[in-house]
Amino acid sequence: MRHKHNNIMNNSIKAFFLSFLKLALIFIISFGLFIGLYFLFKTTGWIGKFNNIQELKKIILSAGFWSYSIFTLIQFLQVTVLPIPAMVTTIVGVILFGPVIAFFLSLLAILLGSISAYFLGKQIGIKLLIWAIGEQKTISFQNKLKKGKYVFFLMMLFPFFPDDILCMLAGVINMDFKFFLCTNLITRTIGIFCLCFLGGFTKFLF
Repeated sequence: MRHKHNNIMNNSIKAFFLSFLKLALIFIISFGLFIGLYFLFKTTGWIGKFNNIQELKKIILSAGFWSYSIFTLIQFLQVTVLPIPAMVTTIVGVILFGPVIAFFLSLLAILLGSISAYFLGKQIGIKLLIWAIGEQKTISFQNKLKKGKYVFFLMMLFPFFPDDILCMLAGVINMDFKFFLCTNLITRTIGIFCLCFLGGFTKFLF
């Protein structure tokens, strides 16, 4: 009986260890990919192009059939890797694809990017944020969020705060994921809808 119990325990430990190794491997590969992409874009000067509406239009259009996929990827990366404002990428999407398609592609990509940023913050911790924005800003935002989770909702709702950094910080402070996801579904939808609606007028300017 004891031998059988020990076998069950050993199998449980092995299963847990294998699951942990798989998760760790996925995390290391994902994080390495994010960091690698960031330095690739930075050293090649592509980050400057992503911040320029005309250059960004050329990059997306050059993909031809895959232009929708490239736009979606850029929207995802601007949340997790690329230090560029969502306003720029979303407006380009509106100019190229129209407000409806740009809205749905942007919402999908930015929600996925926000979730990825949350888990990056949760797994890597505060050191990643300090590396990204500096210790002083990190502590400042952290203190604001500790005042209550609804502060996070208000900060995500208004365009004065860096949404992507806030998503990562939400993971750092172990914010309830359900609340985090609901907040993003509401605030991201409102923000992207407004950008796409206003973006319909910008096509006359670029």
